[in-house]
Amino acid sequence: MATVPLELYELFEKKLGKEEAKEAIELVEKAIEAVREEAKAQKPILKAEIREELRKELATKEDIALVRQELETVYKELDQKIETVRQEVKTIEEKLMGEIKVLKILIYVTLTAVIFMNKGTIEYLVNLIKMTK
Repeated sequence: MATVPLELYELFEKKLGKEEAKEAIELVEKAIEAVREEAKAQKPILKAEIREELRKELATKEDIALVRQELETVYKELDQKIETVRQEVKTIEEKLMGEIKVLKILIYVTLTAVIFMNKGTIEYLVNLIKMTK
């Protein structure tokens, strides 16, 4: 049973008298005990409500596991896309190398044609060869 401070008993005794103070203190103690009992009864209910609210607001282990699975799926998809881009770049690079070879050949053919078709160029080359000797 709950105990009431002595000061409260003394105050009741002054105002109400000894017998009535004793009865009032007993009523106060019963009220305190009733409140305690009610609090004990409400504890599991409050605990369950708090737990439910926390589950709604906080991530659970299951939530984290789901997010990890989703991330792994995204990583795999990204890896596949990156590999596809790499293959495409390699294909384009190979095509460009072929085009560069064709351009080199065309440049050599054009230079050769210019050199042999132009009379002034032939004379210049002959003079150049003579100078180097």
